[in-house]
Amino acid sequence: MKLPISKISELTGIHRDTLSKRLADLQFEPGKKGAKLYSSEDALAAIYKTDSLEAARAKQALSQASLNAVREEDLRKQRIPIQVVLDAIDETFQSISATIKAAKGKKLTTELINELFDKFRAGPAKWNSLSSRPSRRAKLQW
Repeated sequence: MKLPISKISELTGIHRDTLSKRLADLQFEPGKKGAKLYSSEDALAAIYKTDSLEAARAKQALSQASLNAVREEDLRKQRIPIQVVLDAIDETFQSISATIKAAKGKKLTTELINELFDKFRAGPAKWNSLSSRPSRRAKLQW
């Protein structure tokens, strides 16, 4: 099947400029309005840098399997939503900021440093409660 770059781009999700570079060495047939028509088998091999359509399909199947694994983790609730992570990080930094501001003009003591470390540990502890994996962090002390 002969396809123009715009259709190949639509099917593969790869930008037209990238496709043009990858297909520069391939022979093409002129199409309507100056379009270059490429053999789909040769184009896929050049795009995915494989020797055959079968190898391109195998590479696409691996990519699809990886995507399915991510979707499966989402369904099993094994992935922490990014907003939860961002909220926990924000809360941790606000807490540390409040501690530092409260200690303005005071000497930076071992107790104050350890309090800051405790606040740093509070965020990941919250994330670990959302995850099935146990924490492997060592407790830092100054």
